[in-house]
Amino acid sequence: MKTTNLPRIPREFIRQIPKTDLHLHLDGSLRLATLIDLARQERVKLPSFEEDGLKELVFKEKYADLREYLRGFQFTCAVLRNPRNIERVACELTEDNIAEGVRYVEVRFAPPLHTHPGLTIEDAIRAVAGGLERARRTHNSTRAVQQGRDLPFEFGIIVCAMRAFNAKMGDYYRKLLSVMPSAPCSEVYATASLEMARQAVALRDRCGLPIVGFDLAGEEAGYPAAYHVQAYQFAHDHFLKKTVHASEAYGPESIFQAITNCHANRIGHGTFLFEQDMLQDESIENPSRFVEQLVEYIASQRITV
Repeated sequence: MKTTNLPRIPREFIRQIPKTDLHLHLDGSLRLATLIDLARQERVKLPSFEEDGLKELVFKEKYADLREYLRGFQFTCAVLRNPRNIERVACELTEDNIAEGVRYVEVRFAPPLHTHPGLTIEDAIRAVAGGLERARRTHNSTRAVQQGRDLPFEFGIIVCAMRAFNAKMGDYYRKLLSVMPSAPCSEVYATASLEMARQAVALRDRCGLPIVGFDLAGEEAGYPAAYHVQAYQFAHDHFLKKTVHASEAYGPESIFQAITNCHANRIGHGTFLFEQDMLQDESIENPSRFVEQLVEYIASQRITV
């Protein structure tokens, strides 16, 4: 097979060209210095209070699996429990994106992870919007933007439901689990996601908050997207765009559920889309054909991966 040696694109060119970031987690975008600072303020115990130590123990270059990767979010979420901290982190991640040449972002997070009796879901979303807007105003008032030599910065917010949760993940989840003690876990998870979808639509329509989408995040294996059909149907019925973390740690079936059960306009990750060997549904008689048809459908419907 003949190969062509493509010219190397300079990093400076990549940095300068206008870009978008459509998969940006609020609680996955803290500067390490900020995490350490906020942990000290909020008396949150970290595995290390040195940046190099956190990189070695928590925020690694490579992870054994998704569960190990998600471990880091317990520390970032722990310091994002008041509007001041949430707004600061949202503003800083915007500044970092602008410095990298990004001119449109969609920041996603699960508001219940940050709520407590003194902080509502609406408060958390308003704090994120406030931080994004503060950085947006600063950039858009620069001479370069005013003179048309640079693009203005814009943003949207994607509200996440969780595939699964437990009482340790926050007061919201603890209370929900306590009022549904005998319900199957799938029903509890479905109730939470439906309520999140309802609040997202209400806050978008009633309060004008810049909510542009609804997402499903968290550990994938064992917690299928099919649990959350009602939430996604509600979002679909109210013209709220839909994305699903799918095939991040599972096979093509996860993507199939996202687009058939959840009307997904966008797939988060889709890492194993082509991995027919990861199919586990024994009723699929021709795995190769299944994956081929799935890929063709995603392409023909312009579903973003």
